[in-house]
Amino acid sequence: MENNSVEILSFSASDSVAVSGEGIMLYCEAQDGDGDKLLFSWETSSGTFSTQPDSTEWIPPNGKGVYLVTCKVSDGLGASDARTIPIRVYPPTPVPVSGLEWTLTDNGLLNGPNSSNHNNTGITGYWDGSVENADYGWNVTIQEAPDREISQSLQFKVEDSANCGGNNSNTQYGTATANIQVAGSNPITLELEFSGIGEAQSTGYDKIEFILDDEIIGSGEAPGGGLGCTSDSVIVNPASPQSLDPGPHTLII
Repeated sequence: MENNSVEILSFSASDSVAVSGEGIMLYCEAQDGDGDKLLFSWETSSGTFSTQPDSTEWIPPNGKGVYLVTCKVSDGLGASDARTIPIRVYPPTPVPVSGLEWTLTDNGLLNGPNSSNHNNTGITGYWDGSVENADYGWNVTIQEAPDREISQSLQFKVEDSANCGGNNSNTQYGTATANIQVAGSNPITLELEFSGIGEAQSTGYDKIEFILDDEIIGSGEAPGGGLGCTSDSVIVNPASPQSLDPGPHTLII
C-alpha cells in the first residue's frame, strides 16, 4: 500500500528576534496525504524546548548569534518533512543599577536579634517564594534579570504571638536596606508591589513602610482590632512608580 507524503504547510516564530533566557513560541502546521497521525519534533544547536503537538516554546541559550531552528514532522510510516527558520538571539540588556544587596536586620524573634540573616547582611539561603517554605524573619528570593529589568521578592514573617497561642511575646520588627546606585545618564523606574495577611490589636502594628530617600512612598498594615486571632488581608497604601535619576538612592523597607 502506498504511503502518501507529509507536507509542512507553514513554520513560524512569534518573533524573528529573541532574548537569551526568554521564551519564544514556534508554530508548525503540517498535513498528511493519508490522514495519518503526525509526530512533531524540534531541533536546534542549543536552548531548550517545551514541546506541544504542533507548537513549542523555545528558551534561547545565553549569548549572541543566529540559531537555525528546525521543525520535523513524520507519520511514523516513513513519510516526513522538515523546515528550518533562523532566529537571531541577543543577550538581555542589563539595568544600569548596582547596590541591590540588602542589609537585613530583625529584632524580637525567639532566636535573638538578626537570627533570620547572616552577619546582619544577606541571608543564609535564598527563598523560593512559596508561603510553605518561608522562614520566620526575612525571606528573600534570588534576583531575576530578564531584558531591561531586575526583580526580587522580600517577605518578613512574624512568629505566632503569645496572645494567639504562640510562644512569642516580643514586639517583632525588621528593616531591609538597599543602597542603590543608578549609572548612566538616564533615569530608571522603581516599581513596588505589596500584599500580605495579618492581624493587629490596634492600628499601626503589623505595618510595613517603603521609604525612598527619606520619604515614605507607600505602606501596608494589618486590619486593627476586632479580629481576635483571625488574619485578614493587609490594607495597602500603594507606592506609585518612582523615577530614579542617575546617582545614589536609599530604599528601606
